[in-house]
Amino acid sequence: MGISSHSHVGLGAQARLKESLAHYSASHRHPDNIRLHLICVPLIFTATLILVWRLLGGQGMSSEPGAGLWMLPGGLLTLAALGFYARLSWRASLVMLVWSLISLAAMFAMLGLRWPVVPLMVAIFLLAWVGQIIGHRLEGRKPAFLDDLRQLLIGPLFVLVELFPDLRDWLLASKTSSDDA
Repeated sequence: MGISSHSHVGLGAQARLKESLAHYSASHRHPDNIRLHLICVPLIFTATLILVWRLLGGQGMSSEPGAGLWMLPGGLLTLAALGFYARLSWRASLVMLVWSLISLAAMFAMLGLRWPVVPLMVAIFLLAWVGQIIGHRLEGRKPAFLDDLRQLLIGPLFVLVELFPDLRDWLLASKTSSDDA
């Protein structure tokens, strides 16, 4: 399915964000599925970010905490993801930048403690996906990302607006047209 076949193409940024959240929400109505997502999506997002930084940077199983060129691939992919959020709204990109920085701080803390970061993140990633599958079995609906892979990046925003309803209002506020940039 091409990008032009999605109804949110051509919409303003705030409208795209609102429609993306609505699309994601449509597959997540069962209370137990939502609860599982509130746990599993943050774990998946954080584990994925950390694994991208460690594995694409060639660090593999190393517990080396220092900065270096190994950070470049993960940094570039993080910037690309933040670019996706920026296309939705500057507010969404700001929120996800904060989440990304917290995740990376956790990675450096684990590395500083010499924890086995990669095996730990792989285990968390896999267990959290099992939770997601269970949630969608309870829901009786397929995951939203099967229709549109970009929904994988909407999941973290969905979790945040479920946990913090005022954040939804702030994310979707459009007092000026510059918010849609």
